[in-house]
Amino acid sequence: MATAIPQLPRGEDDPSWGGLMAPAARVRIAIVAALLLLVYWSSIQNLLVRRWINDGNWSHGWLIPLFSLYFLGTRRRELAAVRFKGSYLGAIVLALSLAMYFVSAWRLRMAYPQALSLVGAIFGVTLLLGGWGVMRIAWFPIAFLLLAVPLPDRLYVAVTLPLRVWASTAAAALMPLLVSGLHTDAQAVVIDFVVPGRPPGTLNVEEACSGLRLTMAFVTLGVAMAYLGERPVWQRLVMVALCLPIAVLCNTIRVTVTGVLYVTGHEGFAQGTPHQLLGIAMLMIALGLFSLVGYVLRSLLVSVPAGVDDSSRV
Repeated sequence: MATAIPQLPRGEDDPSWGGLMAPAARVRIAIVAALLLLVYWSSIQNLLVRRWINDGNWSHGWLIPLFSLYFLGTRRRELAAVRFKGSYLGAIVLALSLAMYFVSAWRLRMAYPQALSLVGAIFGVTLLLGGWGVMRIAWFPIAFLLLAVPLPDRLYVAVTLPLRVWASTAAAALMPLLVSGLHTDAQAVVIDFVVPGRPPGTLNVEEACSGLRLTMAFVTLGVAMAYLGERPVWQRLVMVALCLPIAVLCNTIRVTVTGVLYVTGHEGFAQGTPHQLLGIAMLMIALGLFSLVGYVLRSLLVSVPAGVDDSSRV
């Protein structure tokens, strides 16, 4: 005679109860998300979307939220299994973020803190509703949103100017190796050149290469690749640390190629669509370099089966 197995009520023994799969949790998330969107709608439009559309230095901003959602999607099973146990610390973070928003918007009239407060508010809401179990999974996708927040112009110039100087200096040294008889002299971001058969000229790195507008895109790509895949923390840190060197290398290549096209009389290939395609090619090179770094780092670790004596290995 078969005995019916009693069904346990959804509760303490069901890991999804009170988690993301619970209808009540989804309703709370939808309500809070709608309220945040209502509060920040003007800032999202004016401080983020408008800059992404009109400023080529931040045109990659459209991709950041999509990447964040993708990162969450890769861990959706873990997220669905976590019990939502909110932390009141999230309320404090949310309150401080909203205070920063209102002070910077209505009193200080500063755009950057307004945009930063949005990321802080998302942190606070996540911690308030989901607790530390959810935060352990969601912290990186949320922090990744910071790369979509445009820096103040003065700060952006201060950060990228040394990179432009390094790129122009390296390009000035490389161009004579590619063009016979060419003489170059780099002065900050300006390259003076003399080529046989043509009058002397100057090449401004910003004019030739639209500045270093791909720098943030390179950094974004490197951070994303450091997060994806199973790798130790130290390897992730190494990949993040290499973001700027790889960005400088790719921009040096771009400035050098653009400069060679200018000094050899092929200006048409150094502007417009060909120039944009060159920028896309640099992204592909950066992707290849990050992949190579990841492969080398993975190759440094050799797994040893349990019970195998590796004491004789050097």
